[in-house]
Amino acid sequence: MMDWTDRHCRYFHRLLSETALLYTEMVTTGALIHGDQSRHLDFNEQEHPVALQLGGSEPNDLAKAAKLGQQWGYDEINLNCGCPSERVQRGAFGACLMAEPNLVADGVKAMLDVVTVPVTVKHRIGIDRMESYAFVRDFVGTVSMAGCNTFIVHARNAWLQGISPKENRELPPLKPAGEAGAGDRSGGEHRQRAVPADC
Repeated sequence: MMDWTDRHCRYFHRLLSETALLYTEMVTTGALIHGDQSRHLDFNEQEHPVALQLGGSEPNDLAKAAKLGQQWGYDEINLNCGCPSERVQRGAFGACLMAEPNLVADGVKAMLDVVTVPVTVKHRIGIDRMESYAFVRDFVGTVSMAGCNTFIVHARNAWLQGISPKENRELPPLKPAGEAGAGDRSGGEHRQRAVPADC
């Protein structure tokens, strides 16, 4: 959704659907804490329901950014653990966070400690060539123990090396729902949402 779902695009999407949950572009915690908050957070009231999607890995910074999002009126705070770009990886967030579920859990807990709106996580079904249900199950299980109960699943692996972010929207192929390996097969309370094939 980077370079796509700015406030103007979201307003247009709201005209197409009155009920769809809209997401901002991923905004880094640093941009919110040290940058032009209005530029990143302003939105039209008609966009509701709208979620602020954060990029970051430091729990204290995630908490500060989530609190700003709630104060600005966002209906949900979403942590992006699905973007595979090299720039995002250098910042130690996005899809590479799937390899660090305890850090993601700490970030989710820090956000939940300071906001009352839902905190959700967007993730892939794996990273690089790892196609293991256990990997996704353990990631979701660890993060859910911190209080996250909604996971937005991008049903393809994030290849962190060897292809561009644009190619990562087409490769590897999407997995059909029965093959994706995401979600709680034990009957837990986790919810899933479909996500566009973009970052």
